[in-house]
Amino acid sequence: MEILTAEEYCLLLEEAIETNGKLLLHHDEFDEIWQCENKFSKDLVHYIELRPGFAMFISEHTHHSDLNYWSPHHEQPYPLISKFHISGSYRTITPGIKEIPDDYIEQVGKSYLFYLPDLEEIHQLSANECYLGVSISIDIDIFKNFTKDFESLPAPLQALISKNSPPRFHYTVGEITPAMFAILQQILKPPYQGIMKRMYLESKVLELLALQLDQFVHREQAICRVASLRPVDIEKVYHARDILISQVENPPSLFDLADLVGLGARKLRYCFREVFGTTVFGYLHDYRMEQAKIMLAGTKMQVAEVANAVGYSHLGYFAKSFKDKFGISPKEFQFGKKTLK
Repeated sequence: MEILTAEEYCLLLEEAIETNGKLLLHHDEFDEIWQCENKFSKDLVHYIELRPGFAMFISEHTHHSDLNYWSPHHEQPYPLISKFHISGSYRTITPGIKEIPDDYIEQVGKSYLFYLPDLEEIHQLSANECYLGVSISIDIDIFKNFTKDFESLPAPLQALISKNSPPRFHYTVGEITPAMFAILQQILKPPYQGIMKRMYLESKVLELLALQLDQFVHREQAICRVASLRPVDIEKVYHARDILISQVENPPSLFDLADLVGLGARKLRYCFREVFGTTVFGYLHDYRMEQAKIMLAGTKMQVAEVANAVGYSHLGYFAKSFKDKFGISPKEFQFGKKTLK
């Protein structure tokens, strides 16, 4: 396997710019968009400095052929990175780094949080892979300004803030939730320009980080809860969750779901609550409500159409469930008459 060094990769990009040109699509004091094509890929990169020490990259890459290159992490001080894979996946190899796996894949539909200073890793990208991702870079000192209550944060972030030489970490925080995806869509298509765009994007990025950290906290709590469960049973519970989501309009009964994943109904009930902190159909209800909220906010669908799309045949029951969950009726939310509780 041929691996380009960081210097060779940078030289390749410079040669591509000289040959094909680097098309600067937009530039102002904090916002830059450019595209370039080389023999490996066509790249579109959008860089936004939200404030000094706090930035966002929106990267879109279409790969013509396989690419393997060294990526050094020698920036000082190294920031905390939050990443959301909207499409595409790639493999990363980090040989000899004790705190993280030697080899892992960052996958489409998942979000990641990592702090990886003073190392070099190999990125492996495959031909015909189309990648779209949003990365958020925040200096540790900026992050510290948000809190003195370290105990409310996940353990790795507590160490990141409180220690002079914090340990490296790389975590798959979880699936990009419907709420996260809605914010990502707003980030990709902001309705403002200039200073208002910068203010809008910073607020959306902070909201996205808050959702990710909340998911991280719940992930840690779930790990504690599932410590006594067998890995095979945890895998079956996640399979059950995926079936519920894929059949949200007409989900199977608890007993049918248990048969589909190879667990008894009683054991599925117990393990599901241990992993997700709620019942099987409590999880399904919350997922339906979040999906309905996104549809009502981001489409022109009628309330009855939304109700049907998330599996409610009775409009009145859907409206009551939505109001119980969010404190307002679906129509009030759709037309912006009231805010969610």
